[in-house]
Amino acid sequence: MKNTNKLMKSIFRLTITLLLLSVFGKALNAQNNTKVNADTILLNPSIDIEDMLPPLDSLYVIALKNNPLQRLEQSQANAAYWNIKYVKVLWTQGLGVFFNYNFGNLPFFSGQIVANNGGTEFVSQYQGYRAGINISLTVFDFIGRKPRVRQAEELWEATKHKKDVEALTTKQTLTDFYTNMIGWQKLWKARNEDMILQLVAVGLAEKEYKEGSIQMNEFARQRNVYSIAVAADEEAKKNYINFYERLQVTLGVKLTTLKRK
Repeated sequence: MKNTNKLMKSIFRLTITLLLLSVFGKALNAQNNTKVNADTILLNPSIDIEDMLPPLDSLYVIALKNNPLQRLEQSQANAAYWNIKYVKVLWTQGLGVFFNYNFGNLPFFSGQIVANNGGTEFVSQYQGYRAGINISLTVFDFIGRKPRVRQAEELWEATKHKKDVEALTTKQTLTDFYTNMIGWQKLWKARNEDMILQLVAVGLAEKEYKEGSIQMNEFARQRNVYSIAVAADEEAKKNYINFYERLQVTLGVKLTTLKRK
């Protein structure tokens, strides 16, 4: 009789376990099949984000294009380039073209011309249109032009080098955030599965405790193991989300807008 009771209890426990696992499996399938937004998908430990995002090299190209710091460096490089063009033509500010109409008592043109009889005569022009070019160049324009152009060119080179350094720093940061995000998600997935299995174990232990099959200390031990599993799950989730957000900031775009081709 006792053996029969033990066998019946074992069968009952096995049935409850299978039932809970079946319910859990259906819940996971429903979650995966339900139409949810992209943020929910990327924050689901059962879905590998590595398979959904573009490869690391493609993410680096995206970061160079969209990262605010990279856009700033590019703008500074462009400004340095156009500064060279400006310095090279700065000397032309001493040149001027004029065209106007003169009238009054003061001549704007005087000179001698050859007369019809072979002699010369003096003429003055008091009214009429006139045009010409004014040239006013200082010694500094001749001496200082070459050093100023060289200075602008060196500034441009320095800006390009700084841009390359920032691009390298961005790549290092991007790689660090990406690998940490992938690693923490894998760990979160494992700890999440452990937590769910432990939840099933706690449910069975609670039922057995109420039936008198186990002592209070065994039930408390199962609850404690479950609490440890929950804490480990939350720790992995926190670190995953932390690197997830850092990666978005480095890229300059939301991860939900990216998709592996």
